[in-house]
Amino acid sequence: MSDMHTHIREDGTALTHSHSHTHDPKEVRAIVNRLAKATGHLDSVRRMVEDGKDCADVLIQLAAVKAAINNTGKLILKQHISHCIVDAVENGDKEAVEQLNRAIDQFL
Repeated sequence: MSDMHTHIREDGTALTHSHSHTHDPKEVRAIVNRLAKATGHLDSVRRMVEDGKDCADVLIQLAAVKAAINNTGKLILKQHISHCIVDAVENGDKEAVEQLNRAIDQFL
């Protein structure tokens, strides 16, 4: 996905550029696989609740789902910094850095 946008630099000049939002297909596949595993695990936790399994066991499994999602988020963040933010900084795109900061605040 490519997206053309304009930024006003501190000196008042306008910078229009395209931010190419692409990632290595292997990296994308790794994230999708992690999310699929977390989804499957969450489905099993739902079944545990429906089947009346022990609450302590449900909480332990739910903690595993939460950790899987957090680790996936960390991977996405690392890739975003490596690809998108590096490109944004090189092009003076302060808005992209601000968006990342807001996303981090929401994720955490």
